[in-house]
Amino acid sequence: MAAALRFLASRSRSEAEVRARLTSRGVSADDVDATLRRLRELGYVDDADFAQALIRARSGARARGRSLIAEELRAKGVDDELARATLDACYGDEIDTARTAALRQARRLHGRPFPEFRQKLGAFLVRRGFEHATAESLVTELWDAYGVPD
Repeated sequence: MAAALRFLASRSRSEAEVRARLTSRGVSADDVDATLRRLRELGYVDDADFAQALIRARSGARARGRSLIAEELRAKGVDDELARATLDACYGDEIDTARTAALRQARRLHGRPFPEFRQKLGAFLVRRGFEHATAESLVTELWDAYGVPD
């Protein structure tokens, strides 16, 4: 229990992360199960809360696309069904989230020719996990706002 609490002290973790950490430390499977059961009872481990917090964090200034967030949740051991349901409930409109991520980048690309602006901004958005259609739509929108030199 002490090892699990130390692991949880720095940030919230998924149940799978805690299980993997305790197992790697040589804790028996029965003790891991008992510890996780107690941590759930105390509210220290809750995959639904963990997924909501991660989605909120990834929808801010350094926004990520829905697919990248789903991949990150999967990598952290959150159940696919829970991840999908939480994304549906918590993730806002993808175009608005992508716009937040793209604004700073578009300002940096101000004055570049359209092909370069389109390639760099589009690639930036796709790397962040946004759909190609969303990236293309925003490239056109932000070109009108930031791309044309004064």
